[in-house]
Amino acid sequence: MVTVGELLQKARIQKEISLENVEKETRIRKRYLQAVEKNDWSIFSSRVYISGIIRSYASYLGVSPHNALAYFRRDFEKTEGITFKGRLPSLSILPETKKIMYGVLVCVMLLFFGYFGYQIRMYFQPPSITILAPQKRTFRNVDRVHITGQTTRESTITIFNEELFPSYTGIFDYEFPLSKGKNKLVIKVTGANGRISQLEELFVLE
Repeated sequence: MVTVGELLQKARIQKEISLENVEKETRIRKRYLQAVEKNDWSIFSSRVYISGIIRSYASYLGVSPHNALAYFRRDFEKTEGITFKGRLPSLSILPETKKIMYGVLVCVMLLFFGYFGYQIRMYFQPPSITILAPQKRTFRNVDRVHITGQTTRESTITIFNEELFPSYTGIFDYEFPLSKGKNKLVIKVTGANGRISQLEELFVLE
């Protein structure tokens, strides 16, 4: 009398399909496929899960799930003393899937700690100061220079005891008066974290 395991195994062999390929295509672990083909029900958690596996396996092989389950019910009812395992079989998580999940988890953790470290570094770092304009430092026939600079947002800029506040993008402007000869511009910036940066530039009026 043919069992459900023999029925499915014969269909698989006739189609020249390996258990490894069945595992990849159906996402049912190889050891459960082997157990079904051997009619070994002791490794499963319940009859319901055995039926689900048989139905999926039969459909994949082109065998009538109805017939396969009829074979199973006939054989199972004759079996005595089966003790099912307490936990559900892992049908969907293959070793390859686990590797991908672990890889994704590691990437997420690296991104998280990298971002966290970057935020800490930015918090303790002094604010940056850059003069965007003018590009030149020597002038003629002018009495003042329009300075445009950029610094960290939410910073306070002090130039000759005058406090300035940058825009949302960190841009600030200052009219720097010039006298004949060398003129030193000192820009002091206090960041939101209390750190201080200072930039000195010489502008020459000929």
